[in-house]
Amino acid sequence: MALDIYTWLAQRLHRIPHGKPQFVSWAAIKGQFGADHSWMNNFKETFRLALRQVLACYPKAKIEAGHKGLTLRRSPPPVSARVIIVEKPENR
Repeated sequence: MALDIYTWLAQRLHRIPHGKPQFVSWAAIKGQFGADHSWMNNFKETFRLALRQVLACYPKAKIEAGHKGLTLRRSPPPVSARVIIVEKPENR
């Protein structure tokens, strides 16, 4: 589950408009990540544990977990863009 959450946040957080946080309800999150959990309380506990693991690898993720769901705020991507200059070999 942690890998799925990391992927979801990595592709989503940097696309959120500045100053326009997005709210995602626990029901929506359970619909996406909780197919193996029949009870919401069990799912939330498992999800929060996995989210802590994700945040250890993605500390710049701006997420607030509340009673009704998650609030997602624009965050930098977990891996910064890198520019590599590749020189074309000269023809001989």
